[in-house]
Amino acid sequence: MPSPATSSSPIATARLLLEPVRSEFAPALLTHMNDWEVMRWLASPPWPYGLTDMEGWIDRASRARLEGRDLDMTIMLSGLPIGCIGVTGLDLDPVLGYWLARPFWGRGYMSEAAAAFVDCLFSDGHSFLASGVLAGNTASLRIQKKLGFRVVNERYIHARPHGRQMPHLDTVLGRTYWSRLRRAA
Repeated sequence: MPSPATSSSPIATARLLLEPVRSEFAPALLTHMNDWEVMRWLASPPWPYGLTDMEGWIDRASRARLEGRDLDMTIMLSGLPIGCIGVTGLDLDPVLGYWLARPFWGRGYMSEAAAAFVDCLFSDGHSFLASGVLAGNTASLRIQKKLGFRVVNERYIHARPHGRQMPHLDTVLGRTYWSRLRRAA
């Protein structure tokens, strides 16, 4: 039986709704993701990114959710998709990733979505989450630090949109520290 974090249940915040990715979101998500200012901070998608890429990702994400390996959610604002947040490796070592469409940057949406998503994962019993950012992505690192993630390593990773190795900061967050931060808030 799927746990609350890996189920199809939406996660509501004050302004947003996080829903499992679905094929009908593909056109809107593709439009937002096909912006180099969004894509340049991601490590795995190809560039340029086409509708076939988006539909393939949604299909893989749906299967992985059903198998309890990954959980990818669409960030919805007023019924419209504005980004995605997800975790890979739920069955082993969970790694958080996310992106948000550029018109919605700087309004606190990603911090809000990430806090709700992380809370759901930790309430589901996970002990820690890993994440990270490509060096220079100060906005994303600021979100992670606000959530309590700490930089634990610097390394080079292959950034597929760039087609080369790039500096990356690895971050981690433990459930105990997260709980302490939430109680203090």
